[in-house]
Amino acid sequence: MDRPRWERIQEVFHRAADLSVPVRERLLEDTCAGDPELAAEVRAMIEEESRDGGLLDRNVSQIAERMLNAPCFEEIGRYRVRGVLGEGGMGVVYLAERMDLGNLVAVKILRDAWFSPARRKRFATEQRTLARLNHPSIARLYDAGTLADGTPWFVLEYVDGLTLAEYCRQNSCSIEERLKLVRAVAEAVDYAHSHSIIHRDLKPSNILVKSDGSLRLLDFGIAKQLDVEIRPEDQTRTNLRPMTPAYAAPEQLRGDPASPQTDVYSLGVILYELIAGHLPIDVSHRTAREAADLIVSLDPAKPSGQPDLDSLCLTAMHKDPTRRYESVRALIRDIDHFLNQERLEARPESHFHAMGRLVRRNARKTAAVLVVLALGAGLALFEQNAASFKHARTIAILPMENPGNDPSIDFLRFALADEIAGTLGYARAVSIRATKAPKYSEPGLDIQKSRARAPRRRRHFRPVAQGR
Repeated sequence: MDRPRWERIQEVFHRAADLSVPVRERLLEDTCAGDPELAAEVRAMIEEESRDGGLLDRNVSQIAERMLNAPCFEEIGRYRVRGVLGEGGMGVVYLAERMDLGNLVAVKILRDAWFSPARRKRFATEQRTLARLNHPSIARLYDAGTLADGTPWFVLEYVDGLTLAEYCRQNSCSIEERLKLVRAVAEAVDYAHSHSIIHRDLKPSNILVKSDGSLRLLDFGIAKQLDVEIRPEDQTRTNLRPMTPAYAAPEQLRGDPASPQTDVYSLGVILYELIAGHLPIDVSHRTAREAADLIVSLDPAKPSGQPDLDSLCLTAMHKDPTRRYESVRALIRDIDHFLNQERLEARPESHFHAMGRLVRRNARKTAAVLVVLALGAGLALFEQNAASFKHARTIAILPMENPGNDPSIDFLRFALADEIAGTLGYARAVSIRATKAPKYSEPGLDIQKSRARAPRRRRHFRPVAQGR
């Protein structure tokens, strides 16, 4: 842990330690927004303080020295340490050699195990999860143990490779090659799902690709077992779960329980990034809360301009989990369909579905449009009842109203009329027209009164009442 990190922990701890629980939680929520590890570490310090009377009474310089300096080892169990592979908030990963066999491995050790019960729990969860998984594209667990002071460690397969995104860049991979790599990742995730394990933190940096093109999925530190009952106290800690917002599903960001569709979404984001060369929604230089708001509310642009490839990505990334691929296996099937130039199971979203989502997200501004959509659904039955319009030969779809005069949705007045007219254009008995005549665009126009005042000159033309 670096010095600025320790100083930040110490600062928040001193601000929160003497507060009542409700006030303290509000402070941590505001101060640690976007940094759940910080909140967890401060809570652990407060718990330690209340349990044995002591962090404030200890030698702070000793605590800081212990946290700031990464542990240095020559040996861990029967493994000789050769160097540091990586270092993060949870621990340190060393490159090591098993002394009796001579093979290289990665040894992951939990740093500051004494300091944070939450980190100890996640470390143990990752170890148990990996022990259950045996798949060629998931880094294997070889061994585990504890140091003399109780610090836990475990040994993983050493993967000499590049992250997924870097591998694709360095090798100038084609779209087909990128799809095959995502497919291989999806096979590993599907295997984990078959063992009731959701990864919950899929991203290119957690996927290493070797020189031969094989890959390994890493970091099951926040994986979730599907068959474990969620306790009420866990619900209150949802916002403390570490995740990477750019790849996290909207339901994760809202604090809802994870499901297999959560990993489907992340796979969709990974595929989007590999195809488009950038993330679907730019959340750089944003706090975690700002990033979550953007991801939940904004729709990404199409990644490629190829309709089937776009449908594949955007179906996996649909904000509504029930409208994503129902499983990772379904996503794999459509990847295969695309690679074999076959029809996809996913289809592009219709205009009415898109407008429905617009209405749901802007309920206050577009309440009147709900009536318009109902009108469109009713008019869809027109063809089978056209014979009842004995004198009607042309139907006019008039501009819709914008009762709130909101300029941001004013385009819908004509766009929705055009959409309804286009949808009903198949009717053989009548001619459908969307009219943009100025006299029908006046705010508050009562079409019935206008018709009562106007002389009837052509009996075969019947305008439809304006949507409100």
